Amino acid sequence: MNFFSELKYLDAKTTALALKEAVSNNYLVHVANYNFDVPVDEFYSHVAETIGTVMNVDEDIKTGEAKQNRWIDISYDPEIPDRYRSSNTRQPLHTDDSYVELGNQEAVNFFYCTSQAKMGGATIFLPLDVLIDCLMIDGRKELLDQLMTTDVIFSKSSLTKTRKILDKDSKGYLCNWNYFCIDRENNSKEVITLCETFHHFLETRVVEAGLVKAVTLKPGEAVFFHDDRVIHGRNAFFVTEPKERCLIKGKVVIGTKA
Repeated sequence: MNFFSELKYLDAKTTALALKEAVSNNYLVHVANYNFDVPVDEFYSHVAETIGTVMNVDEDIKTGEAKQNRWIDISYDPEIPDRYRSSNTRQPLHTDDSYVELGNQEAVNFFYCTSQAKMGGATIFLPLDVLIDCLMIDGRKELLDQLMTTDVIFSKSSLTKTRKILDKDSKGYLCNWNYFCIDRENNSKEVITLCETFHHFLETRVVEAGLVKAVTLKPGEAVFFHDDRVIHGRNAFFVTEPKERCLIKGKVVIGTKA
């Protein structure tokens, strides 16, 4: 698998088929140069059904409870500044499904843009092999070993998931991580300390080193990514109106893990 590919939009049918191929060979795909020959929502609904089986991803913005809607909107709302979904702040590196149990399913998540911020707001990505290299070069093999052998409980609302933060299968490295979804009640003090150490490493070493790939989406453009095989976040952004920056998030299952 390659880390990244850019796919320039041609037309709805051709691009949907090309995207299905691209997500099979790349952890991250940027759909660029959308020309609005069909409505953007219609196109990405068709794309999702072409790639795999669509899963509902919507959540109540206040409680985090799952809702039976296909998509979730990530849009600026100054009335709700304490949620990453609605704030204009930088979001640390994470995986979306840290607290969502998918079993052995291989999922691809995506964001498509319906409205772009005046400035900033790029989605940032880091390949896991680069993260591993960072840990090794920095002499943090003991931390890496702990990340790959320690079970951590993540939770949000009524959902709970237990995984190692880093793992590996026949396709490569896996990650399950969201600092803000660590279960502070049910993990041991040692596990919490491990999580704090990893969070500090990501924030002060990896992000500060400028190693992430930033993708700024224009209206109609999208990123498709294997959620547990790359970690992603967001740069802060500048807007003046509610919903001025809006990404629509979805998820499709494309198969099972090896």
